[in-house]
Amino acid sequence: MFDRHAFAARRLTLGLSVEELADEMVIAPSTLYRWESGETSPSLRMLVQASRHLCTPLLSLLTDEDTEQRRKATAVDTLIREDASKAA
Repeated sequence: MFDRHAFAARRLTLGLSVEELADEMVIAPSTLYRWESGETSPSLRMLVQASRHLCTPLLSLLTDEDTEQRRKATAVDTLIREDASKAA
């Protein structure tokens, strides 16, 4: 499950406002506000994009509660690392 607190904390650590991160991700700031308030959660695809913009592993944006989403995120993280190592 999406960890909205970890997401907001990482954004703040990087010194990004909601508007700045939304602009980088090419989404509406209201979308990020809804994620951080817990009103909605991002799709796995959007989480991948967010993890790239926040320079953090995808798994760091998830709680331990949803094992299926965590399993998918682990697979995506592995693919991202493999692609990065091939490009280097």
